[in-house]
Amino acid sequence: MKTNVQITEHFTLGELWSPDTCEIYCDELFWKHMDMLEEARCQFGGRLKVNSGHRSAEHNTKVGGAERSMHLRFATDLHPLGRAGDLSVALSELYFVCKSLGFSGIGRYNSFLHVDHRGFIDRPGAEWDYRN
Repeated sequence: MKTNVQITEHFTLGELWSPDTCEIYCDELFWKHMDMLEEARCQFGGRLKVNSGHRSAEHNTKVGGAERSMHLRFATDLHPLGRAGDLSVALSELYFVCKSLGFSGIGRYNSFLHVDHRGFIDRPGAEWDYRN
């Protein structure tokens, strides 16, 4: 299966599907997320590596994901690349871009930012911070 199929100008299918099964749900939630993710990439002005996109239940368990993780539907963990300076500054800038765009689930970590659309599927919005 081809992994380099462009979904948007800056993101490919291979970086978004579950790595164990290559499954992904290309439903309305996925396309809403991808439109906003592409806009976040443009506003941020730097490359974003997707550390994790969709996860199969098996892969989610293997990586220690939450039982009701949004990655089971669709979420992305993003790591900024190609920006000079401190990673924490780049992550803060990315956080504010994603928050302004309306992602309803945002988690801050030391090396990545988690974004999702839990409000889209009748789960309450949430923010969390697991930085040291």
